[in-house]
Amino acid sequence: MIDRRRRALLGGLAGLPLASLPGCAGEPTFTQAGFTVFGQVWTLRFADTPTEQVNAAVNAAQGIVEPLYRRLHPWRDSELTRLNRQLAEHGEAAASAEVRALIRAARPLFEASHGRFDPSIGGLIALWGFHRDAGDTPITPPAESVLDAWLADAPSLDDVRIDDERVITTNPRVQFDFNALAEGFAAEQVLDALKTAGITDCLLDSGGDLYTLGQAGRRDWQLGIRDPRGDPRGRETLGGVRVSGPHALCSSGSYERRLRYRGKRFGHIIDPLTARPTRHNSGTTVLGRDPVIADGAATALMLLSPAEAEQFARHLGLDGILLVTENGRPWRDAGMQSAMSTTPAGRAIDWHTP
Repeated sequence: MIDRRRRALLGGLAGLPLASLPGCAGEPTFTQAGFTVFGQVWTLRFADTPTEQVNAAVNAAQGIVEPLYRRLHPWRDSELTRLNRQLAEHGEAAASAEVRALIRAARPLFEASHGRFDPSIGGLIALWGFHRDAGDTPITPPAESVLDAWLADAPSLDDVRIDDERVITTNPRVQFDFNALAEGFAAEQVLDALKTAGITDCLLDSGGDLYTLGQAGRRDWQLGIRDPRGDPRGRETLGGVRVSGPHALCSSGSYERRLRYRGKRFGHIIDPLTARPTRHNSGTTVLGRDPVIADGAATALMLLSPAEAEQFARHLGLDGILLVTENGRPWRDAGMQSAMSTTPAGRAIDWHTP
């Protein structure tokens, strides 16, 4: 399982400079600002919030996200790569509170997906060549015999336990990659910091995934769900949702990084049960309350059929899920059907059930 990265399913915000968007009489005034981390734009939109409070909040957010991303980088020298080396050499290592929290957060996703969502398979991700920056040379898939050999002694989150401040594994091939959780984990910390600073109304856009606090003034936040079958840079949508209070709307998709394998095109999300790229869905959207679970669930759903997805969503208590299958058929569960408040004008969407 890997997600690096899955932008463009959600309609979000853009722009880095501090910008105030005054409303009409009685309407809220929105202020928008942001920053860039490893080429990924994070934007915050505040409703009726003083400029000094906005500036402090954005600085605090950047002070959380950038250091966290550096500590959790899965292939550049980082706290995480050093931990992985120690696990391979000694079978145990001291781990930060953040790493331990991410392992614990991954457990319900691992169980609900029957092992398909597994952050311990960083070695498999590297084997496929995805431990590199986007724009590098084309990826050459590993040989079938290499993948079969990996499966014969595959690591699993079941091989891992936490003992006080130490992570212990019985399989030296365990290698953590938290890319499918790190964004939601960072967003959760940012939202906590905003609440501590007294900010009540904010929309956080981490480059496509959306996280909300409070309201857009006296109205719900209106979030659009982009259609993964169209141009990722376009504005085609499958509809939208209206939310207030703490919510997360997260996406995943196979549209950003693809490779050709045996004459077929595959996405970059790897199924640890087969050691091959998944081919169930081209895009997913999750509506939930927990930023970390929603972020991970969007990736996990890429590995599941619609029939499996319903049980997965119930297990995790998600508010709604939407899938677009590999053959382009959109599907949503009852929760997402209820949450979606709009349908794109002039378009008739043929929704399917399992």
